[in-house]
Amino acid sequence: MLDIVFILVAPAVPENIGASCRALKTMGFGRLRLVATEAHQHKQARILAHGSGEVLEAAEVFPDLASALADVDLSIATSAKSRHQWRSLTPADELADLIAHKGDTVARAAIVFGCEESGLSNEQLALCQLISCIPLPVTYPSLNLSQAVMLYAYELRSLAANAASPSAPVVEDGRQSQYLSLRHKTQELLEQQGYGPESKLARWALELLPQADAKAIGFLHALCDKFTKR
Repeated sequence: MLDIVFILVAPAVPENIGASCRALKTMGFGRLRLVATEAHQHKQARILAHGSGEVLEAAEVFPDLASALADVDLSIATSAKSRHQWRSLTPADELADLIAHKGDTVARAAIVFGCEESGLSNEQLALCQLISCIPLPVTYPSLNLSQAVMLYAYELRSLAANAASPSAPVVEDGRQSQYLSLRHKTQELLEQQGYGPESKLARWALELLPQADAKAIGFLHALCDKFTKR
């Protein structure tokens, strides 16, 4: 079963958290993680989560984004700004197919949203493997946090049938996903050839990997293993 979690980093407005819970349940999702916030404890969050209180109650809280992503195979940051160094953004309406084509190489994917005022920092973006955007005809006024969550949940709704409910137990077997294993192998091979994580080649390769489908991931695994054994 593919587990899809939505992560809100440092949300400051309780109403946005409550409205996000309602949006997730409406689209068939139930996993919510909150980072560095207590806003979900406010009364307004519960009011706006009307009809989706179980999503709010089951929300997991983490001190930082790194810990919230510790058990995630594929992390997708959302951004409306171009201040980062990434070469390309994946439109929101392409994400469902991209994730679905990963097959069983990915067990858990996360969609990450930044705070209302400034979004995700460059450091937080660097913790994610893919960056997505919602193409808009105008840049201002921008979408607020709960609106962005609703749009992403809507675009991913085809995956909701296989997503875990908020009350479902998460079974951990300690194994690394095939996709993450490939990512680590690629990093090791690049470093052996003198291409550190800050090199252009390494950044480009690690940007392209999240876009690979299950067949490509299997092929690249075999290729990495062949080079490793030489």
